[in-house]
Amino acid sequence: MIAALLASGALTSTEGNGSQEAIRLTMREDLTVRTESHWPVFMEFVSENDPIELTIDGADLEEVEVRTFPLDSTSERVELNAKEGSLTGTITDGRSGLLMVTFSEAGEYTVAAETPDGEGTTVDLAISEGSDLFSEPTLDEWIEGWRDSAHVGDELGFALTAPIDRWNGADWGTYYNWTISVICPTGMRVGGNLSVYNTGDTRVDRSALDSTSVVSAWQNGFNNVFYTIWQGDGTMLSGTAAMTPNGKELTMGAGAFDDWIKGRWVPYGAGTLKFNDAGHYLVIVHLSNADGPVSRPLVLETLITSNA
Repeated sequence: MIAALLASGALTSTEGNGSQEAIRLTMREDLTVRTESHWPVFMEFVSENDPIELTIDGADLEEVEVRTFPLDSTSERVELNAKEGSLTGTITDGRSGLLMVTFSEAGEYTVAAETPDGEGTTVDLAISEGSDLFSEPTLDEWIEGWRDSAHVGDELGFALTAPIDRWNGADWGTYYNWTISVICPTGMRVGGNLSVYNTGDTRVDRSALDSTSVVSAWQNGFNNVFYTIWQGDGTMLSGTAAMTPNGKELTMGAGAFDDWIKGRWVPYGAGTLKFNDAGHYLVIVHLSNADGPVSRPLVLETLITSNA
């Protein structure tokens, strides 16, 4: 869900001294989960000339990160320098591509792109403040662990925790959910209704899993897995993957209850992502409740290549 933008209700793109075709910078809403602090925002640039000079203005520029996001290699950080109250940086690797911009503070920002000929365009953003009960999830190894690159058919494992920043005395039995979004600019496919794989029936034909670009399987606490039911299609798949505490903790975990009432309980989750198609993937994991996110996002990246 895209958060509130500027008062006009839309993103603003303006031309510089020349035609709009000389350089374009546009928001990629189909790749952006939320326009909130600490969440990556995607922009696409197209230019007739390179290098491209970026200028960022806004309320708080101390921790703004810009990364290029090429389709065939892992992302790289753009060096930003403070100049007369702005941040400036140079993109030298091509005349078109994707940028991934992360703002650490809420506020209104302007991102401007300019060619060597002085032709430019701008995008105005309003970045809202998230509501964080938990810290950013931390990544530990599960199975073979997460890797920055892998091959089609590989499963990458993960184990997650998210310490509580401000425990609010929720009643025992309050569920939080691990929510996961997978982004791939070249597109993804879902082979069918994946909910049939969460029924416990082992006789179900697995063809839908095999023909889904990314399969998210979480341990549910009972020695089997829970598959994420994807919402959306195309360049972004999202789903609420697994709850915490899980059913085993609630029914059998005296230690979990004791930690809960003493304010020491920490949510936990573990599982794998299997990639059936080649592509450059960004994976965003956070905790949520019925009202939305309750933690900052954990952002993972991997480049999946064909075995051929």
